[in-house]
Amino acid sequence: MTSNPFRLQPACSGRRSAITEPGLKKHSYGFKELAVLYFPSIAPASASIRLKAWIKDSPQLLDQLTETNYHLNARVLTPRQISLITVAFGSPF
Repeated sequence: MTSNPFRLQPACSGRRSAITEPGLKKHSYGFKELAVLYFPSIAPASASIRLKAWIKDSPQLLDQLTETNYHLNARVLTPRQISLITVAFGSPF
């Protein structure tokens, strides 16, 4: 019996591995998703507020992010934006 190449994978399998593996996978992240990685012990909404405050308090990072079409109400971060944030603040792992 051969395996079916069209067999669906569980919906959460990719997302779970992105969080449990060391280092960030290179893909877009939701802002709240990234914030929870940096602040795992607080509520997701509070984590988002805190990460946004960190970004606002770093003018150089905010300028770099603005060049990538980032705005403070962004809900999705591109891989480039994630890279800039992790360079500025270090890896969340």
